[in-house]
Amino acid sequence: MDPRFAHDLPENYYFGGGGDTFLTPAALLLLLLAVVALLMLPRRYVVVPLLVAGVLLPFNNTLVIGTIHLPVLRLLLLAGWARVAMQKDLRLPRMNLLDKAVLVWGLSNAICYSLLWSSLSAAANRVGFLWTQLGTYFLLRIMIRNREDMLLAIKTLAWLLIGIAPLMLLEHRIGQNMFAILGSPLVSEVRNGSIRAEGPLQHPIIAGTIAAMMLPVFVGAWWLTRSNFKLYAAGCVGSLMMAYSSASSTPIVTCAAGIAALALWRFRGYLRLMRWSAVGLLLLAHLLMKAPVWMLLARVGGILGGSGYHRAMLIDGFVTHFSDWWLVGTRNNAFWGYDMWDVDNAFVGAGISGGLVTFLAFLAIVVFAFRLAGEGWHRAEEPEARFSWALGCCLFANTVGYFGIVYFDQSILLWYSVLVLVSVAAVTAPSEQPEEKPTALRSGVAGTWRDRRSRLGLKQPPPRIGASAPHVRGRSFSCAELDLRQLVRLLCLGHSRPIRSGRGRRGE
Repeated sequence: MDPRFAHDLPENYYFGGGGDTFLTPAALLLLLLAVVALLMLPRRYVVVPLLVAGVLLPFNNTLVIGTIHLPVLRLLLLAGWARVAMQKDLRLPRMNLLDKAVLVWGLSNAICYSLLWSSLSAAANRVGFLWTQLGTYFLLRIMIRNREDMLLAIKTLAWLLIGIAPLMLLEHRIGQNMFAILGSPLVSEVRNGSIRAEGPLQHPIIAGTIAAMMLPVFVGAWWLTRSNFKLYAAGCVGSLMMAYSSASSTPIVTCAAGIAALALWRFRGYLRLMRWSAVGLLLLAHLLMKAPVWMLLARVGGILGGSGYHRAMLIDGFVTHFSDWWLVGTRNNAFWGYDMWDVDNAFVGAGISGGLVTFLAFLAIVVFAFRLAGEGWHRAEEPEARFSWALGCCLFANTVGYFGIVYFDQSILLWYSVLVLVSVAAVTAPSEQPEEKPTALRSGVAGTWRDRRSRLGLKQPPPRIGASAPHVRGRSFSCAELDLRQLVRLLCLGHSRPIRSGRGRRGE
């Protein structure tokens, strides 16, 4: 191991470091308002203050009590879980495979990381990790439970990006962060002569990537509702503005991946062919190229600018030093090469910090999320299917972005919101039920109203006494408006001929 490779490793990069309480007056005011709203608002609106304050408050706003560091997001989570404890109707739904994968990933990471470093400071760091990661995901899972909750969360995120985007664009022009009043650094980062805006987040690449990832979600919400077009269109514009203002290649590639995936909706029947063709092309390129296939990232970085070569070498070191990290992770990745301590790849970061089990659990999160989105667009009707497809496009864009970034700040709120949307959309999407065969009772009479309707060719259930009027194609009608022949045949048990619309010939 060459010590020169780790000469610029920041002090206390992994954990520790102490520090004092840092809260600007504006951040403290917004935090107090959000806590009160979380405790007092009706159940369906509690997700709004969590998302608004959680995204707008920079992660470096921290309350220090002794040796315990409490970033503002953890304080918001504390208020949210207090609301869950007080409210009986806020309960965690039945866990699916995605929920279990998130839980296994978090626990595996905490256990392996503590064993790797074997110190109380590392264990305390992982307690905070579990509080932030699992606390955020499962709190959102409790708050977002149905279609109305989904749309409210998406509208809230759209308004957030609409508000953040012009301020980031201004930061990109003048080099001063407008969110400094809430605790962000006043002077923006500059690379190769370009000002990189970061807004309220902790890094320009995160700010641009997380916004680019949300673009397909806004498109899908409009596909689902066919309403609020101006809001969702403005949200898409905000996503593009934030990606541009970050002056980074990863958000641009993420945005392009999401838009390209949305354009493939008409060719969804060939998705399996396209997927396996892509895998085959990568394998073929790996066999034919002199360098490994992941060195293509260096080529992309050379075209778009950025640190593509660093990302390619990070993957190369991850594969080459498998024996170093597979058990419980490694401390020595900083000695793999220059700047290898800077792990800006989410997949590599999962393996380095938690070993092979944590790495596989992290992959399972992505795989199960894609599976749920696929189930949604396979068995749903057109609007719900399009929305599930858009969520899958968002997952694809995020997967592309994962090769260039790790979410280590409040951006996890947006990422976990997407995962929760995928779970809820898969449950609320109406499944296509196979047509039931009529069953006869011992008396020879059709067994259920559903059987009789299918035999008579009726799509709507017969009206019940005291029930509301049925609807057909958006028009309500009463029993008196039904065709007399329909009523007669409906009452004639055992009649099997379908009803014909319009007047027929005599004898029909």
